[in-house]
Amino acid sequence: MRRHMLRTLVAAIAATGAALVTMGVAGATSAGAATTHTATYPIIYTTSQAGYTVSGRWFRYVATYVKVPPAGSVFNYALVALGGSNVAGVNLGIQPGGGPNSIGWAVGSQPFGTGGGTLPNVNPKVGDTVLIDLYYNKATGGVTATATDTTTNKTQSVTIAEGTSALFTSAEVAGFIHNPSSPPAADTRLWQLTNSHVTTYTSTRGTMTGPWTTSQVIDTTNGGSTGHVVFSPSLPFNKGANFGAWLRTYLR
Repeated sequence: MRRHMLRTLVAAIAATGAALVTMGVAGATSAGAATTHTATYPIIYTTSQAGYTVSGRWFRYVATYVKVPPAGSVFNYALVALGGSNVAGVNLGIQPGGGPNSIGWAVGSQPFGTGGGTLPNVNPKVGDTVLIDLYYNKATGGVTATATDTTTNKTQSVTIAEGTSALFTSAEVAGFIHNPSSPPAADTRLWQLTNSHVTTYTSTRGTMTGPWTTSQVIDTTNGGSTGHVVFSPSLPFNKGANFGAWLRTYLR
């Protein structure tokens, strides 16, 4: 089991692992995406992510299920994340296409780079359903990142040493993408994230839409409200537990 000491960071929503350039309120004209957003949720603009972040509580668990899609030409993955005001963000992601190194974790950065590792014992194939989750054990001071292929019943975990005083004030379920050089010919769903849920330190359990503050995370060409929408989530359904992460026909 691999351990990595978290360094101290002050970041209100460190779980996103990306600079949050601008916040607004989703509406009919927000970033040119009238058909995909609603005034219900404030927006966090990024240059890489599409999903939902919850805040306003202390969160010890976040999870989602994905069916592994085929690999495409655009680098992307689905992720769950915990972030807070006195810790670095902890991220766990899964790439399309499957394979022994398709599930990766990282601390203070995005997976599949520096600051983490992979869970090679879980070797999903395209079409397999995989649960990815993060759990903070306040009593022992560790964040356990787990991937479970529910199709093959293979599972693997890694515990990341933290401390018993960590305050994870946000949790996120999203897709991550390296923005392509040109847009697709039509809106394309890269990920379907289902049965997404979080749990607070006091064991209150819910989906991405409450009972807490929910923000919609959107990727635009400039990381702000004036940019074209590149990657964005569908509206949540199944009581806030399910949504898709869509690559949009930006600049068209």
